[in-house]
Amino acid sequence: MTQVLTSLIAVAGTLLGGCLGYLLQRHAGNRAERRAAVLAYTAAITEFLRAQQDWWWRKHEQPDGPEHKAARLEGQRLRGVARQAVNGLLFSVGDAELVAEACRILEEANTVHRAADGPR
Repeated sequence: MTQVLTSLIAVAGTLLGGCLGYLLQRHAGNRAERRAAVLAYTAAITEFLRAQQDWWWRKHEQPDGPEHKAARLEGQRLRGVARQAVNGLLFSVGDAELVAEACRILEEANTVHRAADGPR
C-alpha cells in the first residue's frame, strides 16, 4: 500500500510540475510576443516619421524632381508598414487604449509631409 501511495504522489507531483512549467512558459511567451509587437511598432513609426520628414524636404527643395517622387513613394510604403505594425499590436497586445493611441500617432505622423513649416 505504501508503494502505491508513493507512486501516486510521484505521478501527481510530476503532472503538477509539468502543468506549472507549461503555464509559466506560456506566460513568458505571451510577454515576449507582446514586447516584440510593441518594439516592431516603435521601429515602424520611427521609420515612417523619418520618411515623412524626408518627403517634406524633397517637396520643398525640388517639387517636380525625382527625389520628391521617390520620397513620396517611400513614405507611402512605410505608412503601410506602420499600419501593419498597428495590426500586430491589435492581435498581440489586445489593449484597445494602446491600439487607439498607436492609430492616433500614425495619423499624426501622416500629416508631417503637409506641414507649412519645416520638421523639427
